[in-house]
Amino acid sequence: MPLWYGRTSGGNGGVSYATGLFLQFLENNLIHNAAVEAVILTVAFWALLFLVEKRKLAGSLMEWNLYESDPIRHPYAVAVTLIFTVALMTCIFATLDNAVTLGHAGGSMDIGQWPRLILAVSGLVSGVLFDYGKGRYRNLIMYCVTLLSTVCILVIVSGGSFLLGLIVFYLSAGFFVVFFSTGFVRLAGYMRVPQFWAGMGRAVNNLCAILIGSFSVALIRSGDSIKIMIASIGLFVLISIAIYIYTVMGQTDVELPDQERKQEEEQEYFSAFADTYALTEREQEVLKMLLASDEEVQEIANRLYISRAMLYRYISSLNKKTDTNSRIGLIQFYYTWKPEKKADRDD
Repeated sequence: MPLWYGRTSGGNGGVSYATGLFLQFLENNLIHNAAVEAVILTVAFWALLFLVEKRKLAGSLMEWNLYESDPIRHPYAVAVTLIFTVALMTCIFATLDNAVTLGHAGGSMDIGQWPRLILAVSGLVSGVLFDYGKGRYRNLIMYCVTLLSTVCILVIVSGGSFLLGLIVFYLSAGFFVVFFSTGFVRLAGYMRVPQFWAGMGRAVNNLCAILIGSFSVALIRSGDSIKIMIASIGLFVLISIAIYIYTVMGQTDVELPDQERKQEEEQEYFSAFADTYALTEREQEVLKMLLASDEEVQEIANRLYISRAMLYRYISSLNKKTDTNSRIGLIQFYYTWKPEKKADRDD
Protein backbone atom coordinates (compact mmCIF):
# COMPACT_ATOMS: atom_id res chain seq x y z
CA MET A 1 0.00 0.00 0.00
CA PRO A 2 1.44 3.41 -0.91
CA LEU A 3 2.42 5.87 1.77
CA TRP A 4 -0.27 8.32 0.62
CA TYR A 5 -2.56 6.38 2.98
CA GLY A 6 -0.16 6.59 5.87
CA ARG A 7 -0.46 8.74 8.94
CA THR A 8 0.15 12.49 9.02
CA SER A 9 3.25 13.84 10.75
CA GLY A 10 1.27 14.54 13.90
CA GLY A 11 -0.18 11.04 14.12
CA ASN A 12 -3.78 12.31 14.14
CA GLY A 13 -5.11 9.95 11.44
CA GLY A 14 -4.72 9.51 7.70
CA VAL A 15 -5.60 11.83 4.89
CA SER A 16 -9.07 11.54 3.42
CA TYR A 17 -9.91 8.64 1.15
CA ALA A 18 -10.70 11.00 -1.75
CA THR A 19 -7.39 12.83 -1.33
CA GLY A 20 -5.58 9.51 -1.20
CA LEU A 21 -7.18 8.39 -4.44
CA PHE A 22 -6.25 11.66 -6.13
CA LEU A 23 -2.63 11.45 -5.04
CA GLN A 24 -2.49 7.80 -6.02
CA PHE A 25 -3.75 8.81 -9.47
CA LEU A 26 -0.99 11.39 -9.74
CA GLU A 27 1.60 8.85 -8.67
CA ASN A 28 0.45 6.23 -11.13
CA ASN A 29 -0.12 8.51 -14.10
CA LEU A 30 2.51 11.22 -13.68
CA ILE A 31 5.34 9.85 -11.62
CA HIS A 32 5.50 6.36 -13.10
CA ASN A 33 4.60 7.56 -16.57
CA ALA A 34 7.58 9.60 -17.70
CA ALA A 35 6.03 10.23 -21.10
CA VAL A 36 2.99 11.97 -19.60
CA GLU A 37 5.16 14.12 -17.36
CA ALA A 38 7.42 15.03 -20.28
CA VAL A 39 4.42 16.06 -22.36
CA ILE A 40 3.09 18.29 -19.57
CA LEU A 41 6.45 20.01 -19.03
CA THR A 42 6.99 20.44 -22.79
CA VAL A 43 3.56 22.00 -23.30
CA ALA A 44 4.19 24.33 -20.36
CA PHE A 45 7.57 25.34 -21.80
CA TRP A 46 6.17 26.20 -25.23
CA ALA A 47 3.23 28.01 -23.66
CA LEU A 48 5.72 30.16 -21.72
CA LEU A 49 7.66 30.94 -24.89
CA PHE A 50 4.43 31.92 -26.61
CA LEU A 51 3.49 34.29 -23.78
CA VAL A 52 6.94 35.87 -23.79
CA GLU A 53 6.76 36.49 -27.52
CA LYS A 54 3.17 37.68 -27.29
CA ARG A 55 3.92 40.22 -24.61
CA LYS A 56 7.29 41.16 -26.11
CA LEU A 57 8.70 40.92 -22.64
CA ALA A 58 12.18 42.22 -23.37
CA GLY A 59 10.86 45.36 -25.03
CA SER A 60 8.35 46.08 -22.30
CA LEU A 61 10.98 45.70 -19.57
CA MET A 62 13.35 48.03 -21.42
CA GLU A 63 10.59 50.62 -21.81
CA TRP A 64 9.70 50.30 -18.15
CA ASN A 65 13.27 50.81 -16.96
CA LEU A 66 14.04 53.73 -19.30
CA TYR A 67 10.90 55.62 -18.36
CA GLU A 68 11.06 55.03 -14.63
CA SER A 69 9.43 58.11 -13.13
CA ASP A 70 10.62 57.55 -9.55
CA PRO A 71 14.07 55.90 -9.63
CA ILE A 72 15.78 54.40 -6.59
CA ARG A 73 17.66 57.20 -4.89
CA HIS A 74 19.75 55.04 -2.55
CA PRO A 75 20.23 51.70 -4.34
CA TYR A 76 22.87 50.32 -1.97
CA ALA A 77 20.67 50.96 1.07
CA VAL A 78 17.83 49.20 -0.73
CA ALA A 79 20.19 46.34 -1.58
CA VAL A 80 21.12 45.84 2.08
CA THR A 81 17.44 45.88 3.05
CA LEU A 82 16.57 43.34 0.35
CA ILE A 83 19.43 41.05 1.44
CA PHE A 84 18.18 41.19 5.02
CA THR A 85 14.59 40.51 3.88
CA VAL A 86 15.58 37.51 1.74
CA ALA A 87 17.74 36.12 4.55
CA LEU A 88 14.85 36.24 7.01
CA MET A 89 12.43 34.73 4.51
CA THR A 90 14.92 31.93 3.86
CA CYS A 91 14.71 31.00 7.54
CA ILE A 92 10.95 30.50 7.21
CA PHE A 93 11.00 28.63 3.90
CA ALA A 94 14.03 26.51 4.84
CA THR A 95 12.31 25.51 8.07
CA LEU A 96 9.18 24.51 6.17
CA ASP A 97 11.36 22.61 3.70
CA ASN A 98 13.09 20.76 6.53
CA ALA A 99 9.74 19.89 8.14
CA VAL A 100 8.52 18.40 4.86
CA THR A 101 11.81 16.58 4.24
CA LEU A 102 11.90 15.10 7.75
CA GLY A 103 8.32 13.94 7.34
CA HIS A 104 9.23 12.25 4.10
CA ALA A 105 12.35 10.66 5.60
CA GLY A 106 10.36 9.44 8.61
CA GLY A 107 7.81 7.68 6.41
CA SER A 108 4.89 10.00 7.17
CA MET A 109 4.37 10.55 3.46
CA ASP A 110 6.05 9.69 0.19
CA ILE A 111 6.63 13.04 -1.54
CA GLY A 112 7.45 11.51 -4.91
CA GLN A 113 7.89 13.71 -7.97
CA TRP A 114 4.49 15.32 -8.56
CA PRO A 115 5.26 18.42 -6.40
CA ARG A 116 7.63 19.57 -9.16
CA LEU A 117 4.57 20.39 -11.23
CA ILE A 118 3.21 22.53 -8.39
CA LEU A 119 6.56 24.33 -8.21
CA ALA A 120 6.52 24.99 -11.96
CA VAL A 121 2.95 26.31 -11.87
CA SER A 122 3.64 28.54 -8.85
CA GLY A 123 6.66 30.04 -10.62
CA LEU A 124 4.56 30.94 -13.66
CA VAL A 125 1.65 32.27 -11.60
CA SER A 126 3.94 34.37 -9.39
CA GLY A 127 5.52 35.94 -12.48
CA VAL A 128 2.10 37.02 -13.75
CA LEU A 129 0.94 38.31 -10.37
CA PHE A 130 4.20 40.13 -9.60
CA ASP A 131 4.05 41.86 -12.98
CA TYR A 132 0.50 43.10 -12.40
CA GLY A 133 0.33 46.88 -12.01
CA LYS A 134 4.02 47.21 -12.92
CA GLY A 135 4.97 45.26 -9.82
CA ARG A 136 3.41 47.58 -7.24
CA TYR A 137 1.77 44.62 -5.47
CA ARG A 138 4.81 42.34 -5.54
CA ASN A 139 5.90 42.93 -1.95
CA LEU A 140 2.35 42.64 -0.63
CA ILE A 141 1.82 39.32 -2.42
CA MET A 142 5.11 37.96 -1.09
CA TYR A 143 4.17 39.10 2.41
CA CYS A 144 0.92 37.11 2.20
CA VAL A 145 2.78 34.04 0.91
CA THR A 146 5.22 34.30 3.83
CA LEU A 147 2.33 34.61 6.28
CA LEU A 148 0.73 31.49 4.79
CA SER A 149 4.01 29.57 5.10
CA THR A 150 4.45 30.66 8.72
CA VAL A 151 0.94 29.52 9.58
CA CYS A 152 1.64 26.23 7.79
CA ILE A 153 4.71 25.60 9.97
CA LEU A 154 2.59 26.16 13.06
CA VAL A 155 -0.04 23.75 11.75
CA ILE A 156 2.51 21.00 11.03
CA VAL A 157 4.27 21.22 14.41
CA SER A 158 0.87 21.18 16.10
CA GLY A 159 0.09 17.83 14.49
CA GLY A 160 -1.84 19.13 11.50
CA SER A 161 -1.96 17.88 7.94
CA PHE A 162 1.43 17.02 6.44
CA LEU A 163 -0.15 17.20 2.97
CA LEU A 164 -1.05 20.83 3.58
CA GLY A 165 2.55 21.64 4.46
CA LEU A 166 3.79 19.85 1.35
CA ILE A 167 1.52 21.76 -1.02
CA VAL A 168 2.11 25.13 0.65
CA PHE A 169 5.87 24.64 0.59
CA TYR A 170 6.07 23.97 -3.15
CA LEU A 171 3.63 26.77 -3.94
CA SER A 172 5.48 29.29 -1.78
CA ALA A 173 8.89 28.14 -3.07
CA GLY A 174 8.00 29.25 -6.61
CA PHE A 175 6.88 32.66 -5.38
CA PHE A 176 9.98 33.08 -3.23
CA VAL A 177 12.44 32.25 -6.03
CA VAL A 178 10.74 34.66 -8.45
CA PHE A 179 10.58 37.33 -5.73
CA PHE A 180 14.27 37.46 -4.87
CA SER A 181 15.35 36.87 -8.48
CA THR A 182 13.33 39.75 -9.93
CA GLY A 183 14.14 41.96 -6.96
CA PHE A 184 17.89 41.75 -7.46
CA VAL A 185 17.68 41.82 -11.26
CA ARG A 186 15.77 45.12 -11.11
CA LEU A 187 18.19 46.46 -8.51
CA ALA A 188 21.22 45.42 -10.57
CA GLY A 189 20.43 48.11 -13.14
CA TYR A 190 21.27 50.77 -10.56
CA MET A 191 24.59 49.21 -9.48
CA ARG A 192 28.09 49.77 -10.81
CA VAL A 193 28.59 46.03 -11.33
CA PRO A 194 25.17 44.70 -12.46
CA GLN A 195 26.50 41.18 -13.15
CA PHE A 196 27.43 40.79 -9.48
CA TRP A 197 24.05 41.86 -8.10
CA ALA A 198 21.80 40.09 -10.60
CA GLY A 199 22.43 36.70 -8.96
CA MET A 200 22.72 37.92 -5.38
CA GLY A 201 19.29 36.56 -4.42
CA ARG A 202 20.25 32.94 -5.04
CA ALA A 203 23.56 33.41 -3.22
CA VAL A 204 21.86 34.87 -0.13
CA ASN A 205 19.20 32.15 -0.15
CA ASN A 206 21.69 29.29 -0.40
CA LEU A 207 24.06 30.73 2.19
CA CYS A 208 21.32 31.32 4.77
CA ALA A 209 19.80 27.88 4.14
CA ILE A 210 23.20 26.32 4.91
CA LEU A 211 23.74 28.43 8.04
CA ILE A 212 20.37 27.74 9.65
CA GLY A 213 19.95 24.17 8.37
CA SER A 214 21.32 22.34 11.42
CA PHE A 215 19.54 24.62 13.88
CA SER A 216 16.25 24.29 12.00
CA VAL A 217 16.42 20.48 11.86
CA ALA A 218 17.35 20.25 15.55
CA LEU A 219 14.44 22.51 16.50
CA ILE A 220 11.93 20.47 14.50
CA ARG A 221 13.23 17.15 15.84
CA SER A 222 13.01 18.45 19.40
CA GLY A 223 9.23 18.43 19.05
CA ASP A 224 9.00 21.53 21.26
CA SER A 225 5.97 23.21 19.70
CA ILE A 226 6.25 26.27 21.94
CA LYS A 227 9.82 27.06 20.88
CA ILE A 228 9.01 26.49 17.21
CA MET A 229 5.99 28.78 17.42
CA ILE A 230 7.94 31.51 19.18
CA ALA A 231 10.77 31.30 16.63
CA SER A 232 8.36 31.30 13.66
CA ILE A 233 6.28 34.21 14.92
CA GLY A 234 9.41 36.17 15.83
CA LEU A 235 10.83 35.65 12.36
CA PHE A 236 7.57 36.73 10.76
CA VAL A 237 7.54 39.96 12.80
CA LEU A 238 11.08 40.74 11.64
CA ILE A 239 10.10 39.93 8.03
CA SER A 240 7.11 42.28 8.30
CA ILE A 241 9.39 45.11 9.41
CA ALA A 242 11.97 44.33 6.71
CA ILE A 243 9.38 44.23 3.90
CA TYR A 244 7.92 47.53 5.07
CA ILE A 245 11.33 49.21 5.06
CA TYR A 246 12.20 47.68 1.68
CA THR A 247 8.90 48.87 0.20
CA VAL A 248 9.33 52.41 1.51
CA MET A 249 12.95 52.72 0.43
CA GLY A 250 12.42 51.26 -3.04
CA GLN A 251 9.46 53.31 -4.18
CA THR A 252 10.11 52.63 -7.87
CA ASP A 253 6.59 51.36 -8.37
CA VAL A 254 4.68 54.18 -6.70
CA GLU A 255 3.68 56.86 -9.17
CA LEU A 256 1.81 60.08 -8.45
CA PRO A 257 -0.87 61.22 -10.89
CA ASP A 258 1.28 64.04 -12.29
CA GLN A 259 4.18 61.63 -12.71
CA GLU A 260 1.94 59.23 -14.57
CA ARG A 261 0.81 62.02 -16.89
CA LYS A 262 4.41 63.03 -17.50
CA GLN A 263 5.32 59.44 -18.32
CA GLU A 264 2.36 59.17 -20.72
CA GLU A 265 3.37 62.41 -22.41
CA GLU A 266 6.95 61.18 -22.82
CA GLN A 267 5.71 57.96 -24.33
CA GLU A 268 3.36 59.79 -26.70
CA TYR A 269 6.22 62.10 -27.73
CA PHE A 270 8.50 59.15 -28.41
CA SER A 271 5.79 57.30 -30.35
CA ALA A 272 5.10 60.38 -32.49
CA PHE A 273 8.82 60.75 -33.21
CA ALA A 274 9.14 57.06 -34.12
CA ASP A 275 6.08 57.20 -36.40
CA THR A 276 7.24 60.38 -38.13
CA TYR A 277 10.64 58.91 -39.03
CA ALA A 278 9.42 55.32 -39.55
CA LEU A 279 11.71 53.78 -36.94
CA THR A 280 11.72 50.00 -36.65
CA GLU A 281 11.16 48.33 -33.27
CA ARG A 282 14.87 47.62 -32.89
CA GLU A 283 15.77 51.20 -33.87
CA GLN A 284 13.35 52.41 -31.21
CA GLU A 285 15.07 50.24 -28.60
CA VAL A 286 18.45 51.61 -29.63
CA LEU A 287 17.19 55.19 -29.51
CA LYS A 288 15.71 54.69 -26.04
CA MET A 289 19.03 53.36 -24.80
CA LEU A 290 20.94 56.24 -26.36
CA LEU A 291 18.58 58.73 -24.73
CA ALA A 292 18.77 57.11 -21.31
CA SER A 293 22.49 56.31 -21.11
CA ASP A 294 25.71 58.28 -21.45
CA GLU A 295 27.85 55.14 -21.43
CA GLU A 296 30.40 54.23 -24.06
CA VAL A 297 29.24 52.60 -27.28
CA GLN A 298 30.58 49.17 -26.30
CA GLU A 299 28.73 49.20 -22.97
CA ILE A 300 25.48 50.18 -24.68
CA ALA A 301 25.99 47.40 -27.22
CA ASN A 302 26.46 44.92 -24.38
CA ARG A 303 23.23 46.02 -22.76
CA LEU A 304 21.40 45.57 -26.06
CA TYR A 305 23.09 42.19 -26.62
CA ILE A 306 24.44 43.22 -30.02
CA SER A 307 27.91 43.83 -31.38
CA ARG A 308 29.59 47.23 -31.48
CA ALA A 309 29.48 47.19 -35.29
CA MET A 310 25.76 46.40 -35.29
CA LEU A 311 25.08 49.26 -32.89
CA TYR A 312 26.96 51.66 -35.18
CA ARG A 313 24.80 50.48 -38.08
CA TYR A 314 21.65 51.25 -36.13
CA ILE A 315 22.96 54.69 -35.15
CA SER A 316 23.88 55.34 -38.78
CA SER A 317 20.36 54.35 -39.85
CA LEU A 318 18.87 56.68 -37.23
CA ASN A 319 21.13 59.51 -38.40
CA LYS A 320 20.08 58.95 -41.98
CA LYS A 321 16.37 58.93 -41.19
CA THR A 322 16.56 62.05 -39.00
CA ASP A 323 19.14 63.87 -41.15
CA THR A 324 21.65 64.11 -38.30
CA ASN A 325 25.39 63.45 -38.32
CA SER A 326 26.28 61.90 -34.95
CA ARG A 327 24.99 60.31 -31.77
CA ILE A 328 25.03 63.65 -29.96
CA GLY A 329 23.32 65.34 -32.87
CA LEU A 330 20.62 62.67 -32.87
CA ILE A 331 19.93 63.16 -29.16
CA GLN A 332 19.85 66.95 -29.48
CA PHE A 333 17.53 66.68 -32.47
CA TYR A 334 15.19 64.38 -30.54
CA TYR A 335 14.80 66.77 -27.61
CA THR A 336 14.34 69.83 -29.83
CA TRP A 337 11.97 68.15 -32.28
CA LYS A 338 8.41 69.43 -32.26
CA PRO A 339 5.59 67.04 -33.17
CA GLU A 340 3.65 68.13 -36.22
CA LYS A 341 0.24 69.42 -35.26
CA LYS A 342 -2.86 67.82 -36.72
CA ALA A 343 -3.88 71.01 -38.49
CA ASP A 344 -0.46 71.21 -40.19
CA ARG A 345 -0.77 67.63 -41.38
CA ASP A 346 -4.19 68.31 -42.83
CA ASP A 347 -2.82 71.29 -44.81
